Order: sequence, then C-alpha cells, then structure tokens
Amino acid sequence: MKQLSIFLNGFRIDRAIGFVWLAAAKWTVVSIILLIAQTTATLSVLFIFKLIVDHLTNSSTDAIFNNLLVLIGIALGVTIIGNLCNALAGYTSTMQTHLVADHMQHLVQLKSIDLDLAYYENSQSYDKLHRAQREAPARPLRIIQSLTELGRNGLTLLGALALLLTFHWGVVVAVLVASLPVLVYRLKQADDLYRLHREKTASERLSGYFNQVITTATSAKEVRAFGFGPLMIHRFGELRSKIRASLQHLSAQGYRRQFITESAATLAGYGALAFVAHAAVRKSISLGEMVMYFGAFQVAVGSLRPTLSALAELYENNLFLSTLYEFLAVQKQVPEPVQPKEMPRPWQSGLRVENLGFRYPDTNRWVLDGITLTIHPGQIVALVGRNGSGKTTLTKLLCRLYDPDTGQISIDDIDLRDFKTADLRREISVIHQDFGRYHMTARENIMLGCPDIGSEDPAIVQAAQWADIHENLIRLPKGYETVMSRTFADGVELSIGQWQKLALARAFVRDSQLILLDEPTSSLDAAAEFEFFEKFREMAHGRSALIISHRFSTVRLADCIYVLDEGHLIEQGNHEDLMVLDGLYAHLYRQQASYYRDESQPTNVNK
Repeated sequence: MKQLSIFLNGFRIDRAIGFVWLAAAKWTVVSIILLIAQTTATLSVLFIFKLIVDHLTNSSTDAIFNNLLVLIGIALGVTIIGNLCNALAGYTSTMQTHLVADHMQHLVQLKSIDLDLAYYENSQSYDKLHRAQREAPARPLRIIQSLTELGRNGLTLLGALALLLTFHWGVVVAVLVASLPVLVYRLKQADDLYRLHREKTASERLSGYFNQVITTATSAKEVRAFGFGPLMIHRFGELRSKIRASLQHLSAQGYRRQFITESAATLAGYGALAFVAHAAVRKSISLGEMVMYFGAFQVAVGSLRPTLSALAELYENNLFLSTLYEFLAVQKQVPEPVQPKEMPRPWQSGLRVENLGFRYPDTNRWVLDGITLTIHPGQIVALVGRNGSGKTTLTKLLCRLYDPDTGQISIDDIDLRDFKTADLRREISVIHQDFGRYHMTARENIMLGCPDIGSEDPAIVQAAQWADIHENLIRLPKGYETVMSRTFADGVELSIGQWQKLALARAFVRDSQLILLDEPTSSLDAAAEFEFFEKFREMAHGRSALIISHRFSTVRLADCIYVLDEGHLIEQGNHEDLMVLDGLYAHLYRQQASYYRDESQPTNVNK
C-alpha cells in the first residue's frame, strides 16, 4: 500500500504545475504556444518533403524547377520559423527556471521562519528540512525542463505516429509496445533512487557538517590549533565513499536495464521500418509517401527516447519534490489564537508565571515543575541556579517558543496563548547566551532588533551608546556601514566582547516592555560588566527586566532574585534576604566570592 502511495505521488504533477503557474504564469503560456509552434513546424517540413518527392516523380520537366523553388522556399521559411521558436523557447525556459527557483526558495524560507523552535531541536525534523532545502531549488527547474521536453518531443512523437498510422496501425503498436519496458524500468530506477536518498539523508547532513568544520571560519582556529583537520577530512571521505558506493551500485543496475530494454525497442522499431520499405518495393505506397514515412519514423524514434526520458524524469523529480510537500505540511505546535486579544500597553500588573510545568517534546523529564513568579512593570528580576536548572528554558516559554504542559504565563491576567505570537514577541527584547553574529553591517546588526525601524533612526546610535559599543563602531573603516565579517570585502571581525555589546544594542533598540538577558555580560571583562550594570537601571527607562547570570556581583543588584534548582523554584527574595536565608543562593555567592578573594591575594614567592 505504501509503495502504491509513493508511485501515485510520483505522478501528482498537478502540484508541481501549480507551483510553476504561480511563479511564472505568463512565461508558461508563452512556453506552451512555442511548443505547439515547434511541433507544427517539424511535421510541416516532413509533409513538404513528401510534396517535393512526389513532384519530382510526377511533374513534367518544364514545370519542375519553378515549383521546386516554391516548395523549397516554403520549407526554408518553416524551418527558420522553427529555429526562431527554438530560440524563444530557450529564453522562455531560462526565465521560468529563475522565477520558479526563487519562488520555491521563498516558500521554504517562509515555512522555516514560521516553524516552532521545537522543529529545530529534533534530528528527524532536520532531515526533512535538509531534504526540502536540497530539492526545492533544483527539482522545480528539472520539472520545467522535463515538462518542456515532454511537451516538445511528445507532441512531435504523436504527430509522427499519426502519420505512421495512415500507413498501418501495426507499425504504431509495435513502436509503443516495445517502448513500455523502457518506461517501466526507468520508473523503477526513480523509485530506487528516491528511497536511497531518503535513507542517506542523515549521512549527507553529517558529511556536510564535517565539510563546514573544515572550510568555514567558525572552527578555523581550533582546527589549526589542535590539528584535527585531517581527521575531519577522513570522516568526510568515509561518509562520501559509502554514499557513492550505494549510488554506484544503483546506477550500474539501472543502466544495465536501460541497455536491454532500449535495444529491444530499437529492434522492434527497425522491424517496422523494414515493413515500410517492403511496402515501397511492392509499390503499395508512392516514393514521396515512403520518404514521408521514413522521415516520420526517424522523427518518432528520435522523439521516443527523450519523451520516455522526460516522462521518467518528471516522475522522479516530482517524487523527490514530495519531500518539499512533506516539509510544507508540517503543523505548528504553538498555535495562534482563534480570537486573539489585544496586547496591553503599558502593562499594569506585569507578567506572572503560575504553577508552570514543562517537558521538552518526546521526553519524560520535567525541566520545570511548579514554577510561580512575578515580574512587575519596571522591576528588575534575576534568575539564578546551577547549570541545567531550567533558567534558559523559562525564557523560551516567556517568548512562547514553547507552550507549557501545566500552569500558565499571563500578562495583566491574560494568558500568553491568547495573544498573537508576533504581538507578544514585539514586547520582548531578548539576548540569548548564544546570541547571533550576523554578517551584515553594524547598523543592520542593530536594526534586526526592530526590523521596521528606519536605517537613519537615531535610536540605532542611542542603542549602541547604551551598550557601550558606539565608540568602537565609529572607528571602523566605514563606521556603522562596515560589514561585520572578514568573509566579505572590506569587512572586519569584532572581538567576542564587542559582539556581545552589539547584541545588547540590538535588544535595546526594540521599544519593548520586557528585556530578557540570558548571560548578557558573559563575554565582557569584569570592569565592562560592572560599568554596564551600574547604568542598566537608568538605561532601561522603566522597562521590566529578567536577567540570567552566573555572576553574583550582577545578580545582587536585582530587585528580586529567584533561585531554581533541578526545575524547582526553591528560594526568592532580594540579595540580603537570601543571604540571611543561608540556602543555595548564599552557598553559591560565598563560593564565588571566595574565588575572587583568592584571586586577589598576593602570591608568596620563595627566593
């Protein structure tokens, strides 16, 4: 049943044609007209040659030359028109391919940004995405080419078979029956290739990752420092060798079948040609008719193979394109509300988390369990705890990248699930620990925090000044217009601390009501960190803030501190309250403080 479903999907060309029509409707109409004109020109020349031969055998000597010139002139004109149609068809196909490729890539991009974060944290989902990204740009182009070849050669083949049908139906049947095994085995080859590529998706992704490690700047320092480049090259080579071996076996099997079936079809075809020649010898047809039938046979044979190939390739390409349909059909796990409520502005009571519980999809471990906390308007709240206690997961839930399994998060007593996700996220500025470093200009890197802002808006410079990166940016070769990567011409590379400041500017430029900072100063030195938080409250302009940090010199400045441990909220209060409580917070604070005291002690050196 599954095999039948795959086979039928291969012939669902209506979906592919729909994509082509949406992307390039006008060019598609022009292409169809040109295909009809090309076929008409080809068959017309055959008929004119018949008239020329008949004229040579039946006309008187005095009239032959003038009439031949007319017929040859007509044939020449039709041929030139056919050549013009060929050239225009090539141009049309080029325009179609570019439009369709861009359209399909656009569909993948739109779907990619619409998918939930959970999709990107699942290996099987990455397989689907990889297949969609691999097939979406190329397969529609090949479908257009297959449709064009099928249309051009198919119409020509039908016309040639129609001419042969006027001679004898047996010739047509013999040609068609002999071609069926060719088509069957080509479709079988497409099925095998499709299954192989699906099975090898994970291996292809892994080999692509190894190649990325070897060839990109991200890992360049460690590759050279530790010298593991040859190891990565070896791993890449092993994977590609296994993939290549599977393809080689499948390809050899396919071409062996192709040789056998096409040889049988050729034998049947030339048998039919002998039948036509025998009729000419017996004078059953005129010499001109024989020439026309011979020409029709040559056209039929010349069109048959590309027609069958185009049909098989159309099936194969559409089969592979089903991976795109599979990707586009993925449903969101964080649904939009049917009747969304308006986001309050400004917030009155603020944000409240009540009895919150959460497990990541397909897992049984509670990452958060029974969490209750409040962030009032204008309040600065800190979240602390050991690694893996659930701090970053909570920020994901606040941004509604996931929905909780139990409990709720509300703003002014309205559940987050009742707001449009875009409206909610517009009110939150967030800098994650693994903040983005975009290969764009400095100005654009900041603007990404508020995509609707104008490029000359003074808020961009204000955000850079707030994050203490302005002075660094104006000293760059092109100031704010300098590209932040050496992979592009005239680009520069910032230090990790400067990148983090740029990310902070990106968060600040958004006119949001809540700032989420996950380890916001982890890449800054102690002096820069102290300076940043010393003026943070003033620069936040009354916004609420949730800060996650392992540096307790930062955390102690918060109005309220919540302590998480293994997904549970175990302590809350300000710094003084928690030190008096003498629990986990106090233990971690003293541990860190003792480290800094030890670092500051002079070292005794025996001489």
